[in-house]
Amino acid sequence: MNVIFHITAGVTIFSVVSKKETKEDKINLLVYVFSFVLGVISHGILDYIPHCYPLNSKVDVILGLFIILILLYVVKKHVKLLIAIILLGCISPDIIDLSPKILNSIFNINLPFFDNIFPWHFYDYSGSIYNNNCKVSSVNHLLTLVFCTIIIFFNRTNLQKVLNKI
Repeated sequence: MNVIFHITAGVTIFSVVSKKETKEDKINLLVYVFSFVLGVISHGILDYIPHCYPLNSKVDVILGLFIILILLYVVKKHVKLLIAIILLGCISPDIIDLSPKILNSIFNINLPFFDNIFPWHFYDYSGSIYNNNCKVSSVNHLLTLVFCTIIIFFNRTNLQKVLNKI
């Protein structure tokens, strides 16, 4: 799936995990590790379900980076590292497996690349749709957004406590 959907999943995870982190106490190391792993798992789930790519990869990466920077700006200082770790978990499989290939195609360079590490990037286990029949993909993208929106809605008070007043 596009980076935007992985970031949406990251914000959803953050809305739940930040529940215990609304006070300016130190965050437990286990919370960081759990949050990162949850981000990686969410990436795998999203990549496994059948999908096309509704956004151009250049636009997606630039917009995704912009959203990450905004998120890091709008959260309170004591949870910046937490959201950064969650978002890193959500996008790290793409960074590890796909970034050399993407950079080669965008900048016409020749970076070395290796076999994919994450199974959801293998052809057999990827949910990528290669025949351009993207009807099911549109439904899956919509369901992903609805699911994330519902979870964020039910955890909105957690988010309100960790967001800066803008």
